[in-house]
Amino acid sequence: MTAQTPERIIIDGRPRALYEQPLYRLLEKRRMTLCDPKDERFGMTTACWRRYVGTWEIRDGILFLIHLNLNVPHEEPLPQDIRQRFLRCVPAADFPIRADWFSGRLRIATGPRLVYSHHGWSSWYARERVITIKKGVVKRDRDVDTQAILEWWLRRHPELSDRLSGRAPAAFGPIVWFEKNDEDWTADWWPPDYRKEDHLCNT
Repeated sequence: MTAQTPERIIIDGRPRALYEQPLYRLLEKRRMTLCDPKDERFGMTTACWRRYVGTWEIRDGILFLIHLNLNVPHEEPLPQDIRQRFLRCVPAADFPIRADWFSGRLRIATGPRLVYSHHGWSSWYARERVITIKKGVVKRDRDVDTQAILEWWLRRHPELSDRLSGRAPAAFGPIVWFEKNDEDWTADWWPPDYRKEDHLCNT
């Protein structure tokens, strides 16, 4: 098991980690993969099984996909043939693309990481923004004090507190409690081929 590279979403003019895959249902419905595992142009990383990173933005209450890169094993632009195949699949003429296929919740880390878990998207952050989307439209937007939830849970399960103290048995896997001043979530993580001035907030 490996912690997965998140998607990204631009909030208040800066990118943040997004723990959801809004593209998953669309690609499944179209029976499409962005990157053929047999294509010799690309490698593979266990830190991103989906093999892509989407950049999203909410504007006027609507979710848009504004950029898409492969991650094989490092983030790089879509080759032209894959880009055109994806746009035909949506269908759309170009980015940004209104994500009206997506309904679900977007988890966005807005506070320092408290607990690192080495699988999936199961790390805990001090605060999260949880946005409920229905067919690409925002229906609810709330800020969640996830640190308080975690502390509440630990008070009711003291027998598991060792998992966050460094004394956990190896079978539990690598879970690490970070100091409150951990600021890894503030990284300015823009796509390598993306111009900040082009994102929707500036149009």
